[in-house]
Amino acid sequence: MASIFKRGGRANRKGSFCFEYSDENGRRIRVRGTRDRETTEIMAADLEMTVALRRAGIIDVKTARYASEGRRPLKEHLKEWKQSLLSKGVTNKQANLVVSRAERLLASCHAGNITDLTPAKVQSAIGAKRDQGTSLQTCNRVLRAVKQFSRWLWRDGRVPEDNLVHLPGYNVKLDPRYKRRALTPEELQDLVAAAETSGPVLGMEGKDRAMAYRLAAGTGFRVSELRSLTKSSFELDDDSPTITIEAGYSKHRRCDVQPIRADLAALLKVWLQGRPEEGPVLNLPERAAKMICIDLAAAGIAQKDAGNRIVDFHALRHTYITHLVNAKVGVKVAQELARHSTPELTLGRHAHVELVDRQRALEALPGVAAVFPAAVQERKTAAKRQHIGSSQAAQGDNERQPPANSGKLDGSRKLFRIPQKGIVGHPKAMEPRGGLEPPTGGLRNRCSTG
Repeated sequence: MASIFKRGGRANRKGSFCFEYSDENGRRIRVRGTRDRETTEIMAADLEMTVALRRAGIIDVKTARYASEGRRPLKEHLKEWKQSLLSKGVTNKQANLVVSRAERLLASCHAGNITDLTPAKVQSAIGAKRDQGTSLQTCNRVLRAVKQFSRWLWRDGRVPEDNLVHLPGYNVKLDPRYKRRALTPEELQDLVAAAETSGPVLGMEGKDRAMAYRLAAGTGFRVSELRSLTKSSFELDDDSPTITIEAGYSKHRRCDVQPIRADLAALLKVWLQGRPEEGPVLNLPERAAKMICIDLAAAGIAQKDAGNRIVDFHALRHTYITHLVNAKVGVKVAQELARHSTPELTLGRHAHVELVDRQRALEALPGVAAVFPAAVQERKTAAKRQHIGSSQAAQGDNERQPPANSGKLDGSRKLFRIPQKGIVGHPKAMEPRGGLEPPTGGLRNRCSTG
């Protein structure tokens, strides 16, 4: 039986009534009613009737929950989704980014609750963003955020199915807006030299910037991973020096142990001597892209080439992977060093092939230059003579050698007997007789009419 009361007793006479009831699992649940006691009693009786029907199996518990979750505002679900992301170990920055993308798109869909989250509305909102000039890459990122939210609603038991699972994305190759390129070895040396011989930029010393560029191009680390490095991350005294990225800072949330070259390890030993024992060894600014632009200008390297490909800080990771592929290492080795989930990411997105590299690869093909007809005929004639000579030599050897198995068996009988006339298989026995039809073989009780 539900109990109806007011919070605060007599001091809260103008407040709303509340009631408590027991659900089908025996848990006591408190619900806020209205200021009218009779209306609150009707609400309590209705909930108690629903609980009785659930216990009797007349109302499905899942169906009732779907209906209850569908009446809640969508903002409450988004807030709980963000808490779920944070509880899984996603950083606060990443959680805010993903949730804000989904929230903005759902606002453009005019979605107030879960029932408004339909594929048609989401596709229409994404198409409107594309028509306004938004790149296809950005549209895909927003679409992934909304689909991730829809998948969480289904897995958490708030909706019966994931309605957006089959919603397709866009082909970003049709609208490339941001293409990176890899630095050549000479350009990389000029960039490091320009940074090392210049003063502070955005609060970071020149030697530290040069070491950051060396690390990015020698390991493929991202900016966030470089910021997480401490002195304990480096193992430089072993025969195979390594740098470790903790799982909390890796993009795929996995502890990565990255091997490095011996010459880079030797430079790091000297550089780390003046670094603090605790905390990060690289104080990279938030605007790392602006920092590298200043050093690129000092080195005389254009940030954008004739093909509208740019060089930013993440281009150093592309440089690392491109140099691995150009060194002709195995695909699996390049994928492991790049720390990619699939080789398509390594070879298709991060490895860049220049025109000079493609020209060198063509040297391995057979030549297709013009050949005079007389030279072709002479080559064919020489090959034909060689074939005839080898055939005649083989025939002469066969005539000089006695036939195999030409001796006698046990000194009395020959190994091969000549078939006699009349025996089936003899050449003359196979000749057709005169008459209406040729003789037929088979059983003895079958006779021909000839």
